[in-house]
Amino acid sequence: MRWSKHPVRNQARHLAEPPEPSAGGWHGRRWTAIVGVLLLAVSTVVGVAGTSKAAEPTIVSLTFDDGLVSQLAAAQALKAHGLVGTFYITTSFIDNSGFLTRANLNTLAADGNEIGGHSVTHPDLTTLNATAARAEVCNSKTTLEGWGFTVTNFAYPFAAENATAQSAVRDCGFATSRGLGDLRSPASCADCPVAESLPPANPMVTRAPDQVASSWTLADLQARVTDAETTGGWVQLTFHEIAVGTDPSLTISPALFESFVTWLAARTANGTTSVRTVAQALGQSPAPAPSPSSSPSPSPSPTPSPSPSPSPSPASFVDVPVGSPLYTEVSWMASQGISTGWRESDGTRTFRPGVAASRDMMAAFFYRLAGSPAYTPGTSPFADVTPQTPFYKEILWLASQGITTGWEEANGTRTFRPTVAVNRDQVAAFVYRFAGNPAYTPTASPFADISPQSAFYTEISWLASQGISNGWTESDGTRTFRPGLPVNRDQVAAFLFRYNSAFPA
Repeated sequence: MRWSKHPVRNQARHLAEPPEPSAGGWHGRRWTAIVGVLLLAVSTVVGVAGTSKAAEPTIVSLTFDDGLVSQLAAAQALKAHGLVGTFYITTSFIDNSGFLTRANLNTLAADGNEIGGHSVTHPDLTTLNATAARAEVCNSKTTLEGWGFTVTNFAYPFAAENATAQSAVRDCGFATSRGLGDLRSPASCADCPVAESLPPANPMVTRAPDQVASSWTLADLQARVTDAETTGGWVQLTFHEIAVGTDPSLTISPALFESFVTWLAARTANGTTSVRTVAQALGQSPAPAPSPSSSPSPSPSPTPSPSPSPSPSPASFVDVPVGSPLYTEVSWMASQGISTGWRESDGTRTFRPGVAASRDMMAAFFYRLAGSPAYTPGTSPFADVTPQTPFYKEILWLASQGITTGWEEANGTRTFRPTVAVNRDQVAAFVYRFAGNPAYTPTASPFADISPQSAFYTEISWLASQGISNGWTESDGTRTFRPGLPVNRDQVAAFLFRYNSAFPA
């Protein structure tokens, strides 16, 4: 599973919510022409020889994308030399083969490393609409924070960004997001700057060299640092596989990484360079204290300390084991941060699949499905929804989008009835409106118990036409929808999962 960077830009200049309380060619640029490589070599030599060293130490951040299990080798090397890094995590990859586990993330954080966001499923955000982009970005942050991490910085998948992606990162509460390929690199961008400024000119696209590739040598890695030392500033180096014999283009060996870190630790010890997490470089968390010695002091063992017992994975509810009906749908809902379920007294996490979903739960589910967009509630349109009501913001957002109108009571007030269970026909209306009230004229009812006179006839028929609801096959062979039946939480997971499959953008 691998990804490619967006098209190469002009080389001359680069442009640059709370959990439910009661509810449940690769990233790098293509090789430049031979003349470009020669120019790069010349400019590097001239820069080092002709410019005095910056008065302030250069800051280097070592960043690791995707959450690959081979990055544990890098984490061990960093710990052995008293250094730290930033690990940008694609949340749906965690606990899968070839990727880090929740326990690994806990260990990384306990060792002083930073955990950052890298989306839920690693899409090219520039191909998504605003709602989908926000969902990818916001849900990654919500999930990581739900796992107990402080998450303030993001890295664009594929380094692909545009105004929509930048807005998603900003609206979801990230302070910065890293791009790639806007600083001088071994085989590209010869006339680019050698370091990013602090603070960055554009926090939503912080500049960095190309990601580290298998073609990089120890000299290439060292040059990214020594070049920056001529001007001062910030260099973010981006790594993927730290292994032998895996990906042919974005892998470097543990031996090469160890050699580079050993060299880097010596420069940190003598004050030439400071290695910091992204959060430390940006002043979001305390910077490391300078080493009092002139040489690095390795720890007695590079083996990580035992991690604290991790909390159960949101996708591992004890009451929805593998093989359960709608297991895939419930697990997807959790992995997207749409539902966190309940933490029980014994420390396990449950989903309670057979519990009827209430209207306030549905407001929370749709708000999160939309990517938890930035929204400040105004005056409540509902007499029974106040700022003290659970999911107050989510309910008012739902109303602001026209997804719910509530009830008009006999006294003229409007109510939402937040704790009332949602029936299946009402869910059909919510999903249809969430989709934007698409133009649709039913030709015939797909269900024997739904007629043109039924409430939400169009919405239910549309739901069936999109494969979002299949209903039941009765003993007489007819198919029914059972519109007045309360919908359970696992059935909500199925509706939302199928909606997302039908409308992945």
